[in-house]
Amino acid sequence: MSDKAPKKEKGMTVFRTDRHEDLAAIVFSGIVVASVLFYMAFLNGPINFKAPADGTILSIAVSENAKIKKGDVLMTMETREKKMVHGQMEEKVVQKPIKSKMDGSVIQVASVAGKTVSKDKDLIMVLEAEKGTLP
Repeated sequence: MSDKAPKKEKGMTVFRTDRHEDLAAIVFSGIVVASVLFYMAFLNGPINFKAPADGTILSIAVSENAKIKKGDVLMTMETREKKMVHGQMEEKVVQKPIKSKMDGSVIQVASVAGKTVSKDKDLIMVLEAEKGTLP
C-alpha cells in the first residue's frame, strides 16, 4: 500500500471559499435591483405609442392630459385578421379595442379617428408612465 494520501484537487475559484462568491452575487443582485428602482422612480420618460397593427382608427377613447389605468381602452381599430382554417387562409375584418398596459397619463393625442395607420410607423399618442412603475 502506498503511504501517500490522495491529492486534493482544487476547484477553479477566484476566492478562497465559495462564501465570497455568494457574497459577490448578492451584492451584484442588489446593485441591479437598485438600478431598476432608480430608473422606475426618476428616469422613465414619455412613451411614443405607435400603431400596433395595420388598419384604420375607428375611435380614440382618451383625450390629452387624461389619467389612464392598466386595462383602460385607448382606442378602437379596424384591422384585417388572417388565420388558417382547414388548410385555407381566411381573412376577415375585425374591430379590436386597444387597451393600456400601464398606469399613467396621456400627454398628447397625435392621430384622429378615420386615419389609416401602418404598424410601428404611425404615432398614435404620447403616454407617460406613472412614476415608480415600469412602462
